[in-house]
Amino acid sequence: MVKIILIGGFHEIIELAENNSYDIVGIIDKKGNGKYRDYNIICNDENASTYFNTYKNIPLIITPDSPVVRKKLHDHYANLGFSFLSLVSDKAIISGSATILEGCVIQDIVNVSAESLIGEFVKLNTMCNIMHNVFIGNYSTVAPNAVILGNVTIGQFCYIGSNSTILPNITICDNTIIGAGAVVTKSIKEPGTFVGSPAKLIKTLI
Repeated sequence: MVKIILIGGFHEIIELAENNSYDIVGIIDKKGNGKYRDYNIICNDENASTYFNTYKNIPLIITPDSPVVRKKLHDHYANLGFSFLSLVSDKAIISGSATILEGCVIQDIVNVSAESLIGEFVKLNTMCNIMHNVFIGNYSTVAPNAVILGNVTIGQFCYIGSNSTILPNITICDNTIIGAGAVVTKSIKEPGTFVGSPAKLIKTLI
């Protein structure tokens, strides 16, 4: 069994790790001590450096949903010298020609099709569907049941909402939020929040 430490005690990711035979050594959480689901809370972000020598050979998996939070946590723990691992469900369907980079979390019944590239610390939630030749930039999140069709490029720090659909051959710029159930019919060049069918800008990035 592969030993891991989870950053964030999210029960859904704990169960994903358990069901895929990962050995959870402990959890790093803001509480800093105690237990959650019978796992020790080792420390919090502020005092994690004092535990580096003890746990330096155990990779971390970053669990929060927010792209910005994952980036912040990655930077913090990378600066401390920790290493990272992807957590990929055995029930996910990953094409042999797809590439999954470091630090990803890929949940049950996710499909990643031919020649797609999933960037660093991307989170793919349950039953999302990534079709052929899709590129998803670092730290982005794809929510449950979202469909990203062929030849789509998604930038960094994006959030693709549940049950949304991105039509083929579209590019979505960095720092974009696609609302739940939205249908993206044309490329997005301006960061912000887009909702509806077809998706329209409702809030620009501040």
